[in-house]
Amino acid sequence: MDEHNDMDIAKDAVAEFAKDETARQQSQEGKKKKKDRRPLYYVLLALCAVLIAFQVPKILSLRQENTKPQRIGTTATDSQTDACIDNLWHIVRQLQLGETDIRGYACPLNGKPYLLIHEKGVYSVACPNAEAHGFSHVRVTTAKPIPELVP
Repeated sequence: MDEHNDMDIAKDAVAEFAKDETARQQSQEGKKKKKDRRPLYYVLLALCAVLIAFQVPKILSLRQENTKPQRIGTTATDSQTDACIDNLWHIVRQLQLGETDIRGYACPLNGKPYLLIHEKGVYSVACPNAEAHGFSHVRVTTAKPIPELVP
């Protein structure tokens, strides 16, 4: 009977050894798979670092106050007209996003609210006091959000 128990113990030991060996082989295979992906991770990390490095100048430029005029062209405008154009752009952006309430925006020269015209699905926002800026019309439309300064 002792021989029978010894045989059972030996069989159990061999079975447990085989089970441990199988688990060890599976863990080594899992490690090999992870090792195969490391170069990919390093490449992705390097790519992200390069993309961030290219964006740093843009991010730093956002911290600086924009001292350039709010328009492109040869028309000379003062800071009040630039502020009016900036307000018009904000209003047009809100209109493009679907908001039609433009209260809270007014011409910086006289405090009058901007004129809103809606024709054929296009909004046009105009300064109510364009003559004080030195123009007959100061306006921006949602179709072409470039300020129109008509002398």
